[in-house]
Amino acid sequence: MKYIFSILILFSFNTLAGQDYKCTITNASAPSENGELEVIGDKSVIGKLFTVNRKTGDMSGPIKNNYLSTPKVIDHGSKENSYKVISIMQNETTSNVYTLVIEEYAESSRKPFVYLSNSWVFYGFCEHF
Repeated sequence: MKYIFSILILFSFNTLAGQDYKCTITNASAPSENGELEVIGDKSVIGKLFTVNRKTGDMSGPIKNNYLSTPKVIDHGSKENSYKVISIMQNETTSNVYTLVIEEYAESSRKPFVYLSNSWVFYGFCEHF
């Protein structure tokens, strides 16, 4: 019985380990007046890290998706699908849409991501930790 219990505990820890993401922002873009994306090279975020709670979708760091609302995980990702989170902030004055897509299916340990904050586009890579 102790043997079975030990296996269950070990299995539980293995399924929890490495589930969240640690992401590095490599660049940012925004639409120009002519409709093309321009690299804006926002020095305040390039090279910075943020984390993603894979279960809840909450992002912490220089870019966030949980200002006044709770993110919704649309897809937890797999060998065939990207991890996807959407969050909408709306009040009497303004509205914002945040979308995070991490290519979980990528074979590399570095999973490319794209994060949209309204019309701004942040991109880079994420790793499990």
